[in-house]
Amino acid sequence: MTSVATLYTAKAEDVMAITYKPFALPTAETSVAAAAAAAEPEAKSEDEYIASVLDPQNRAYDATAPMELHLQKELSNPHGRAKKQARWQAAFVRQRELLAQYVREELKDLKGRTRREARAEAVWKWRERLAADRREEKKMRWIHRGGEAALLRRKARRARKERRLDERLRNLVLKESSNQVIPVDAPSNS
Repeated sequence: MTSVATLYTAKAEDVMAITYKPFALPTAETSVAAAAAAAEPEAKSEDEYIASVLDPQNRAYDATAPMELHLQKELSNPHGRAKKQARWQAAFVRQRELLAQYVREELKDLKGRTRREARAEAVWKWRERLAADRREEKKMRWIHRGGEAALLRRKARRARKERRLDERLRNLVLKESSNQVIPVDAPSNS
């Protein structure tokens, strides 16, 4: 049974036509210079895109840039093993470079110390810096997940509770009764 062609039916040659051409990745056979020349173009920041949408006359954003770069970045799992390993390795390299920088600074001016003592002091300063950075990072995470806001709410609740209690005590009026004694000023012994 043959289908009847309508306004919405595509021609067979249109269906088979290839309209998408992926950008070429460097192959293993290409030289280092050719690989650098054929490397992926830099993905544009979203700020440039937003600026181009807000002000179309001042367009710095290139709409013809390949979108695969953005999609790859968007669709890749940031919690995947490879990403975690890459972040860990980058942090490790940064820490080692920081240690080397501290050691270089301490060895520049020994101030009567031996090289071993200067290195030990540099390592101590480096560890203190890592600990301070870790404390700062933990505090920022605490603030980011709402810990600071919760603390401020708790303090405000406590203050309201204290104010209400003080108000109740200030407004407290005792009935006169036989079991109550009105204090009188005690005679002074001087």
